[in-house]
Amino acid sequence: MIKNNLRLLKILLLSTLIIIISSTAILADEVYSKNKQGNDLYKKGNYDEALKKYDDALLIAPADTLLKMNRGSTLCRLGRVDEADSAYAGALSIKSKHKQADAHYNLGNIQFKEGDLLMQSGGQGAGEKYKSALQNYIAALDLRPGDRDAKWNIELTQRRIRQQEQQRKNQDKQDKNKDKQDKKQDQNKQNQNQDKQDKNKDKQDKNQDQNKKDDKKQDQQNQNSKNDKQQQQQPPKPQPQDNKDAMKKKEAERIIAQFADDADTLNKPPKKQGFGLRLHKPEKDW
Repeated sequence: MIKNNLRLLKILLLSTLIIIISSTAILADEVYSKNKQGNDLYKKGNYDEALKKYDDALLIAPADTLLKMNRGSTLCRLGRVDEADSAYAGALSIKSKHKQADAHYNLGNIQFKEGDLLMQSGGQGAGEKYKSALQNYIAALDLRPGDRDAKWNIELTQRRIRQQEQQRKNQDKQDKNKDKQDKKQDQNKQNQNQDKQDKNKDKQDKNQDQNKKDDKKQDQQNQNSKNDKQQQQQPPKPQPQDNKDAMKKKEAERIIAQFADDADTLNKPPKKQGFGLRLHKPEKDW
């Protein structure tokens, strides 16, 4: 009885193992098939469909580093470089030195492209991407010393790093000059505003002084006008009595002088005439 049970258990284990192996083989075949389909689509330039095949294969074998590398290359072709960077970073643990060299080389290419895109958009962060690319090219060359492409990319990346550093220095210099110009313009503007304020203050002071002078002049005119008015309202001053007596004396002398010729006539008694009229001497015939 015990022997029969042991025999049955062995049969069950063997059957399970066969099923597992068969299932694994089937899954492996499916992964291989999808990967191959993806590669064919990739070669034709149909990157969207290729990406779907790689994603389907990764659902079956999520730890497959080759699938990750293929997916990363496809994402790079689609311009999704950030996702491609992450995909290749997960493929660096591949055991094959040859495939690992490819992973480092391709990751370097992706990061180099990221650096170029950042340079086009202003350069912020480009230097770090170029430096990461350089390290991956060096790692690829260490794993595969005869890789001429890796050597060329190392030289090209070093050139890019120097170019980016020079561009950054130029940009820093431009920023400093701009800051200096901005400060100078601000200072000039402040000086202009201060000069304007000073001129306005001087003008106000002059206006105030002129107003004071005008007020003072107006007060003087008002005072003079008031004095003139008071003088006009005052009665004329009486002339001195001596002057009046002198005038009377002069008038009397004038009258006496006027009638001096008639003095004798006035002193003689008048002759009786008709009608009692006083006869005058006839005038000479000139």
